[in-house]
Amino acid sequence: MFKEKLKKLPSKIFYILFAMVVSIALWLYVEITENVEQTHVVSNVPIVFRNEDVLRDRGLIPTVLTENLTLTFVGTRADISRIATPGAISVEVNLADVISAGVVHLTYDILYPALVNPNAVDVPTRSVGLITLLIDQILERQIPVVVVYTGGTASPDLEAQLPEFEPQFITVRGPQEVVSRINHAYVPILRENLASTITEDMDFILIDDYGEQFDEDSLESLSFNHYTILVTIPIREMMHVPLTATLLHGSTTSELNRNIVINPSHITVAADPDRIRELNTFMLGTIDMTSFSTSTTVEFPILVPDGIENISGETAATVYVEVLGLNIDILSTPNLHIINTPPGLTASIVNQTVTVTLRGLAEDLALVYPENIRVVADISELGQGTSTLLARVYLDGINAAIDPIGGVNLTVRIVESDPDDP
Repeated sequence: MFKEKLKKLPSKIFYILFAMVVSIALWLYVEITENVEQTHVVSNVPIVFRNEDVLRDRGLIPTVLTENLTLTFVGTRADISRIATPGAISVEVNLADVISAGVVHLTYDILYPALVNPNAVDVPTRSVGLITLLIDQILERQIPVVVVYTGGTASPDLEAQLPEFEPQFITVRGPQEVVSRINHAYVPILRENLASTITEDMDFILIDDYGEQFDEDSLESLSFNHYTILVTIPIREMMHVPLTATLLHGSTTSELNRNIVINPSHITVAADPDRIRELNTFMLGTIDMTSFSTSTTVEFPILVPDGIENISGETAATVYVEVLGLNIDILSTPNLHIINTPPGLTASIVNQTVTVTLRGLAEDLALVYPENIRVVADISELGQGTSTLLARVYLDGINAAIDPIGGVNLTVRIVESDPDDP
């Protein structure tokens, strides 16, 4: 056993020594290659500003005129690898000493990644030694908003209205050279098959005096009090809505013996689809069928609810009502009464007789005599003096469908009661 171990010992020593040699070689390689100088070119180096807020407090704003700043770096492999990382390098321009508008040329400092020692890196070539800036006055102004809708609706009964939008004007702030060229903010809208009103926040495009759109570089220097426009595209549905009136029937009339004609019979309205589907008819008003003998014509205003537009334009309608198959009889009666005389007052009727108009079938009207008619006035709300008021008509002893037509007026004189009266 011992002899076998002795035989294996030289081979183990060999492998250990070989591994040590390889490790040392790799270490020397890394040390040598890491310290070898390399060259790297960075194009389109970003330019950032220091003390830009100070410049803006002076009413000034910078715009970079230098294009494609290119820098060449020479350094160790480690530093160059860090510099070559995208976005690792930028340059900084100090604006603290700029006090007036115009074109200026300023020095710049290179901003290195955190692990790179600037003193260990050389910059042998630069595309420019100074950064050229246009220093412009800050201009603030209001520009109008223009919204244009092109599209269609889902049905011929639907109609898209002019867009409504807010705000009507926006305030833009930026370089005078840019802001002064802005004509308006444009919101183009293309929607198809709209079935209901839509409301959305939408982006706008800046348009110059020649109708051209501003480029993205110009927009970067601008600020706005609103960055979107709240746009509503109202969708209206049109509908023909019938007009109707309520008839208050007495004891002699019904749906079977009356004729009604409404002119116009309907109007055309438009509204939001969800709102207009609630409509069935427009009620004009109420007609008391006992207020006239055989026929009447009443004019009513056409009043549409809020949110509904009367696009056919009619503002009034006439309602003609005719009673069919009934007769009229006119009788005088002295059977006059007053009720509910106020305490402390005495009332007397000035009228001797009144004329009453009755409507019904001929055979029923033949049953009525003056003594069957009783006229009663309630004077509970009257005070001293002479007053004329509407009285009610009653038919006593008549069991037939007969309506008193119209009103009957009684004139009543009211005086203070004599305390000596029993």
